[in-house]
Amino acid sequence: MSLTSHPTGTPADAKVTVRAVSRTFHRGGSTTVALEAANLHIGRGEFVSLVGPSGCGKSTLLRMIAGLLRPSSGEIDIHHDDTSRSLCSVVFQEYSIFPWRTVTANVRLGLDAAGIPRKVGNARAADWIERVGLTGFAKAYPATLSGGMKQRVALARALVMEPELLLMDEPFAALDAQLRKVLQDELVAIYETLGNSVLFVTHSIEEAILLSDRIVVMSARPGRFKAEFTVPFERPRDVAIRSSAEFGALEEEIWALLRDEVLAAAADESMAGAPA
Repeated sequence: MSLTSHPTGTPADAKVTVRAVSRTFHRGGSTTVALEAANLHIGRGEFVSLVGPSGCGKSTLLRMIAGLLRPSSGEIDIHHDDTSRSLCSVVFQEYSIFPWRTVTANVRLGLDAAGIPRKVGNARAADWIERVGLTGFAKAYPATLSGGMKQRVALARALVMEPELLLMDEPFAALDAQLRKVLQDELVAIYETLGNSVLFVTHSIEEAILLSDRIVVMSARPGRFKAEFTVPFERPRDVAIRSSAEFGALEEEIWALLRDEVLAAAADESMAGAPA
């Protein structure tokens, strides 16, 4: 991964540029091409969502951008505009918070690693604990929290670093439908306040439309970029757009494109699990 000037042909305001990136996994004697020749840019301050069937390489791409995996081929460029700020933070579907640390200590984790003084770290953690709706739980341990509260802790831990790039891998997938809507609404407000760049992986078309500026649709494995949609709703975004006819029409248009890919992925899984 390089932190260099943008490649020729990519937008000048690109925060992230993915160029001809592929990823192949080798397990035992088998080879799986998870992602093939992906090209993508994420603009500064842009919210981009990836939607696609299971196994299409969405999370693989996010993990490569995060530096947790290396591409088998291709290049990923990320611009670090302000070295006094964290470059990126990641929020996963699994809460990934430490059970032996309080809410404050979990939120402060990255600040501690960065050498931020404890007093400053506590103040910043307290601010984000309040902003994600966990006021009164600063001294609580994860065992006493609901799933939704744990995910709020994970979100606060990522945002307290004030990252230029926020990477989110199905962060609300394990939550019930009502709580998921609440956290979606809160994320809209937080993003519009911070204005950082976001890459968001989701299976939910509705969620992608509500949150995003642009949606990229991926094919069944090996994952390729099939199409992209610009979300037409202005910001600041009124979450009541969920009930609008335009919202529903866009959801149907994306689903019509995605449906065959989901069926293809399901068929592939069935074949893989069938007796030889």
